[in-house]
Amino acid sequence: MKRFLTIVSVLCIFATTQTVKAWNNIGHATIAVIAERHMTEEAKEKCRHYLKHNLPYYASWMDYWRNCPGFEETHYWHSVPVDEKNKQVKGETRNAAYQINRICKQMRKYHKLKDSIVADNLKYLIHMVGDMHCPVHTKYSPNEPNLKQRSVKVKGKKLGFHSYWDASIGYYNKGMKCDQIAEKYDTLTEAEIAAICQGKPNDWATVNAIEMREIYTLLPMHSEVTEISEQNHARMKEIAMQQALRGGYRLAKVLNEIFSK
Repeated sequence: MKRFLTIVSVLCIFATTQTVKAWNNIGHATIAVIAERHMTEEAKEKCRHYLKHNLPYYASWMDYWRNCPGFEETHYWHSVPVDEKNKQVKGETRNAAYQINRICKQMRKYHKLKDSIVADNLKYLIHMVGDMHCPVHTKYSPNEPNLKQRSVKVKGKKLGFHSYWDASIGYYNKGMKCDQIAEKYDTLTEAEIAAICQGKPNDWATVNAIEMREIYTLLPMHSEVTEISEQNHARMKEIAMQQALRGGYRLAKVLNEIFSK
């Protein structure tokens, strides 16, 4: 039976690596490292108790399990759909912000839940809080065709717009490991971090929806990435790292609040 489950797991991992649409592994791991740097000792201890590993270990977990039996619905929990006014689509539960809120509500009584449920909920939060901050994870209305996914080129080779932004943290920090990236950029003051962490997931989603419209002007359809101006590249790097920091700080906030009681 164990051998069968191992085979299923490997097949699921192989299948999902072909269609991953999220921050890539280094992006998610960087966000998790940033979060751990700002978690309380109590929160870190609780997470280690339930997960048996640190946060980066499970940072990409949802990407590798969403096509496995029993996890299919989670395939749709990685982005936030919004309307033309940057508001979340009403009644849409296939929404990272909605699911984060749902899980946080359930985790208010985490001590009454089975350890396995708490562990899975933590894995979801680690991934989704980071994912909703990925520049391309705001899903704009079909009525705004200029904000649809498009393709670009890297040295003449076609690449998905989504794929480019998924890999942006690693792309703009070549040769660096996630802990090195976190050390380099995690330099904000306590006051600045507190300002970023104000509000709830719904508020963060609205800000993302407003601000991430810019990325579609910085990297036009069919453009050659290597020929984009230095100014545009500087701005794209700034956005990628800004969103990674926001994801890390806010993930820490969510976990600290859960385990503060």
